[in-house]
Amino acid sequence: MVKWNRLLLITASMGLLAACGNGDDSATEDETVDETGEVVEESNEETEEGSDVTTGATQSRVSDEESLLEGISDEGAWIVIFEDNVSSDEELVLTGGFENNDGESERKLALYEQDADRNVTGTFTLSAPSLTIEQENTRLQYGTFEGDVYVEAEGFRLLGGTIDGDLIFASEELQDSAEIDEDATITGETRVDGEASDNGETADATTGATQSVVNDEDSLLEGLSNEGGWIVIFQDDVSSDEELVMVDGFENNNGEVERKLALYEQDADRNVTGTFTLSAPSITIQNENTRLQYGTFEGDVYVEANGFKLLGGTIDGDLIFASEEFEESAEIDDDATITGETRVD
Repeated sequence: MVKWNRLLLITASMGLLAACGNGDDSATEDETVDETGEVVEESNEETEEGSDVTTGATQSRVSDEESLLEGISDEGAWIVIFEDNVSSDEELVLTGGFENNDGESERKLALYEQDADRNVTGTFTLSAPSLTIEQENTRLQYGTFEGDVYVEAEGFRLLGGTIDGDLIFASEELQDSAEIDEDATITGETRVDGEASDNGETADATTGATQSVVNDEDSLLEGLSNEGGWIVIFQDDVSSDEELVMVDGFENNNGEVERKLALYEQDADRNVTGTFTLSAPSITIQNENTRLQYGTFEGDVYVEANGFKLLGGTIDGDLIFASEEFEESAEIDDDATITGETRVD
C-alpha cells in the first residue's frame, strides 16, 4: 500500500510540472488569448499610422448591420473592426466616451484586415446615409465610407481611407484640428457646416463637389470635357498635340459658375508644395470665371468668357481675348507671368 501511494504521488507531481511548463502553444505573461483562440498582445504601444486592428483591450467585430450598430454605440469598443462590407439605412453615430489602451480619448473604425506582420491585406466598405463622429481623436483608417461624414469632435483623422461623399465639420476649430493624410480621398465637398468652403482665391486643389485628377493625356482630355469636374487637378506634367478646349456649364461648390485648372500640389495646410506644366498648341476657355492657378501652360490661351483669372501662374505663349469685354473682366495678378502677347483678337 505504501508503495502504491508513493507511485500516485510521483505521477501527480509529474502532471503538475507539465502543467506549469512553458510549451510553445501557451500564452506568455505578456499575452492573452482572444475569443477566436488567437494570441493577442496586450502591449500599450501603438504606432500612430500603423495597422492595429488586432490589438486593443476592447474591440468590436462587425460583419453585419446588427454588429455595426452595437459596435459604434455606447455598448461597443474603442476599436471597431470590420470583417466584411456592411450597409445600413440608418444615419450612424459613433458615440463618445471611449479610451484607448493608454487611457487616452480615442475611437477607430478599422475598415481593413491585416496579416500577422500588420500588412494590410484587404479593405471593406461601409455604406450609410451619414456618419456623425462624436468621439475625440477618431480615426477612419483605410477602406471606404459611402455617405457623408459629420465631425463634431476634435482630432478627426482620415488615414489612407476614402469618404465617398462630403466631409462636414461643425466648426472651424474642429476642421483645423483634423488630419487628412496624403493617401486619403474625399470625393465630395470638405466644408464647415453653414459656411462656404472656398473664397475663390485660396488653394483648393483637394476640395470640391466634383473634381478631375489629371496625370496623362487621356485623363486631361476627359477632365476638360463635359465629363470632367469643375476643378481639374494635376498630379504630373502633361502634354498633348490637341488644341484643348475647357468647356463650360460648370458650377463650384457654392453653386456659382466657375472652373479651375489647378496646376499645383499642396499640403494639408494648403501650402503650395509643387507646380506642374501643361503643354499644348492652345487651350480655349469657354466657362465663365475660369481660374488658371499656379504652374505653367505652354501654348496660347484663348478666352471666350467673362471672368478669366491667371493667379500665380505662367502662360508661356500669347493670351488672346475674343472681345474687349472679356479682357476687361479678366484678372491677372501680380505673381502671374505671360511671356507672349496679350491682345483682343
